[in-house]
Amino acid sequence: MRELTEEEKATRDLRREGFDQVYEEMMPVLADFVERLGASEPALVIMHPERYLKLIDDFMRDQVVSPENRFWIGIRIGYYIGELFVQRFGGCWSLNEIPDSRYFLRYVVGSFSRIKNHNAMFDPFYSADLFVTEPPGRSLTRLVEEIAEELESA
Repeated sequence: MRELTEEEKATRDLRREGFDQVYEEMMPVLADFVERLGASEPALVIMHPERYLKLIDDFMRDQVVSPENRFWIGIRIGYYIGELFVQRFGGCWSLNEIPDSRYFLRYVVGSFSRIKNHNAMFDPFYSADLFVTEPPGRSLTRLVEEIAEELESA
């Protein structure tokens, strides 16, 4: 493995320091989000995210996401799809510290126990950002299926 540059080390250290905050805010942020969408028992979104896929998909399908709201909604969608795959494939959140890898120094979901390739991972925030920038007519269900196919074929 190659040595990290000083800039990469600084970025790594900042992201390591921020990981706990990102992880700790996930549950309340997701619960608040699905509650705003009218979900009953919003706290269960962490334990049973599959139950909320249709609700979020239906909401997002025809939303016009303004540049001002892109970050806000992207974070929530990123947390959601990350947790969906944590539960679906027995994965976990982490900071990717593998130099020159696709998701180097990004928060990822990986280490899946129910996927043959235990090195498979993805960046849920990147996927969410691409999703929210799609025009109305987008499908969260389709995105989830595409991510699952990619992870299972890796």
